[in-house]
Amino acid sequence: MTKAGKFLLVSALLHVIGSVLTGATPLGLFLLFPATLYTAFYFGLRRGLVWVAWLALLCMLGGMAGTLLELLNQSPIETWLLWAIMAADLGAAVFLVHSLWTGKKS
Repeated sequence: MTKAGKFLLVSALLHVIGSVLTGATPLGLFLLFPATLYTAFYFGLRRGLVWVAWLALLCMLGGMAGTLLELLNQSPIETWLLWAIMAADLGAAVFLVHSLWTGKKS
C-alpha cells in the first residue's frame, strides 16, 4: 500500500499545482479538495488500513473519470497537467488493486 500512497502524494501535488495555475477560480479552489483527501489517504495507507485502500480506490476511479471529462471538454487546466494527474491516479489504482487482491500491506 505504500507504493500506492506515493502515487497519491504525487497526484495531490499535481492537484495543488493545477490549483495554483488556475488561480482563485472555482475549479482552482476545487482542486484543493482532492489534494487534501489524497494526502489523508496516504497517511491511512501508511498505517495499513484496508478500508482506506478501498475508499482510495473508489476515489481514484472517480478521479480518473473526472480528469477524462476535463480532457474532453475545454478546461482551464493545462493538458499536460491533466495527463500527469491521470497517470498518477492510474498508478495509485493499479497498486491499490494489487494490494487489495494479494492482501499485502506493503
